[in-house]
Amino acid sequence: MRASLWRKRLCPSSPYPPLEFRVGAYDEQIRLDIRRTSDHPWFEPHRETLISILNTFSTVNQSFGYPQGLNYLVFPLFYVFHNDAPKTSVEDTFYALQSLVRIVLPVYPLNSKDTSALRVIESVSNLVCLECWGKEPALEILFSETHKPFVTSLVTCMLPTLYANVFQLQDTLLLWDRIFEKPDFHAMFDASVRVLVESMLYHKNMFLHLPVTKCMELFQRTLKESISVCASI
Repeated sequence: MRASLWRKRLCPSSPYPPLEFRVGAYDEQIRLDIRRTSDHPWFEPHRETLISILNTFSTVNQSFGYPQGLNYLVFPLFYVFHNDAPKTSVEDTFYALQSLVRIVLPVYPLNSKDTSALRVIESVSNLVCLECWGKEPALEILFSETHKPFVTSLVTCMLPTLYANVFQLQDTLLLWDRIFEKPDFHAMFDASVRVLVESMLYHKNMFLHLPVTKCMELFQRTLKESISVCASI
């Protein structure tokens, strides 16, 4: 059921022709990231395959390359598709990754001079603050000079990975089920933003009563235990 939904939303033309692996300029960084992305034992025999998928992705999408964060996207995709249909899992993962990048691309700066992505990140950060304030007026503090950079850092850190760098594997799968239920990529992106809004509202007391430096440390730690809230979008 899960794999069917994900395939329908992210790689609807499956099955695809066999993928020809390539090695690109980011191989060393990809290998480093794959080694440290997940310690889940299921992935141990598949790490070289994941490296090959990301290498090939970086060569096919040369203008995009390999920004760090893609490693967090490829793990859940491959896990779901391989457990459902091992023979087509490489191709399904590759093409699903292409689709996921279309969802999160607006908040993925291609380089330090990519002002368009930085503008989107700023807009999304403002939207998160506005949505929180609309539900809880006391959260006007999020617009302050002390808290606004913190909100921006959350957007930059969590949205490009669709929270896969926050939650454990099974919780990530639950959250992605809810995101991929949405009818199109725009709605999926909106749902991803909504996750952050709902989680900040749920943990509003820490923003209202704790110094921002303590919030930074505590929020990301407590968010890991808040999948029921995040998956209620």
